Amino acid sequence: MIPIKAIPGILLIGLFVLVACSTSGGISPTPASTIPLPQPTATATVVFPTPSSPGDPVLWRDLQVSMDQPEITDTFINEFGSQRVPSAGQKFLWIHLALENVGTEEILLPESENFSVLYAESEYKPIYGHRQGYTDFTDLGSTLFPRRRLDGWLRFDIPIEADLNELWFVFLPTSAQVGVSPSSPNYPYTENKPTYVWKFGP
Repeated sequence: MIPIKAIPGILLIGLFVLVACSTSGGISPTPASTIPLPQPTATATVVFPTPSSPGDPVLWRDLQVSMDQPEITDTFINEFGSQRVPSAGQKFLWIHLALENVGTEEILLPESENFSVLYAESEYKPIYGHRQGYTDFTDLGSTLFPRRRLDGWLRFDIPIEADLNELWFVFLPTSAQVGVSPSSPNYPYTENKPTYVWKFGP
């Protein structure tokens, strides 16, 4: 029989033994859980539609459109007889368009905003032209009757260093913008956005 006076000493020795076991690796710590990081989403490759050459027509519904002639000038005379010069670092690009209704019913003509010029990573929109002696695209009206053909010029202000061979001309029948915003670094062509492209040079 263990004397009553000896019981506290025995309990104290047992407590020391338990502490020693816990500090010598007897109890393994719970490993930390690892949260998997989300994998990066692959960016879709942007592919230009197959470009046409100057003079080659494209057909959207009953409207046949061709970009016949580009021209670059460093000045022009407007319809009021005033000489216009470009802003610093820019030059004028003129594009001659021909449009024909090949159907049997009258159709609406596209707006000037349905056309763009692409250079490097920027998109340029037509602006007020009205060059003296030339039919401006904005003067063609709003409708085109069957078997009728109209033609006119669009004006773009582009960087002075831009070469014709580096430019793309785009017709967007149902949209007014190629990129997410003007000067967008990407041109997000989509299958539900009709897009027709002409390349000025090889």
